[in-house]
Amino acid sequence: MTVRAVGQNENNNSRLGVIVKSTAAGTAAGYAMKWLWPIQKQEDTINKRAMINYCRKVTNKAKVQEYKNLGVKTKAQDVFVKMIESGDKDAFKKEVLAKKVAILGGEASVDGKEFRGIIRSVNESSKEMMKRFAVSYRIMLKKIRQPIPFLVAGAGIGFFTGFTHNVMKCDYDA
Repeated sequence: MTVRAVGQNENNNSRLGVIVKSTAAGTAAGYAMKWLWPIQKQEDTINKRAMINYCRKVTNKAKVQEYKNLGVKTKAQDVFVKMIESGDKDAFKKEVLAKKVAILGGEASVDGKEFRGIIRSVNESSKEMMKRFAVSYRIMLKKIRQPIPFLVAGAGIGFFTGFTHNVMKCDYDA
């Protein structure tokens, strides 16, 4: 039995208050888990290949528009613009790019190096866009997730924790 001085009851929490507080804390933790829980395969509905292709198309079109706004283009820029506007699906294969470089004068020529630089620049831009798009996509998936299962699970665990705390408590007033 615990001995306490009169008027100094350090245990001001009622048994119900403990359960309410732990349930509220569990509910808050459940809501946090909505954002922290990893994305499951069932939630991931967009094909990754489609996202990559979309990012590449956007960056290619942006680069073409940039070169069109310049007015006068170099040979490498002109070949790139024609390659993108042709809509050829095999345009970025190694063999096709090697043929385009050969037409421009080979790997050692100024136009060939510029063409390879354009391709490298577009690939880097699309890779960066893909990273940003993937992060945005994951946040969007977590945002549209239903919070109810997480809230109920958190509240249940919090309630059980508070109830167990009250049952296991050794401090009994005599």
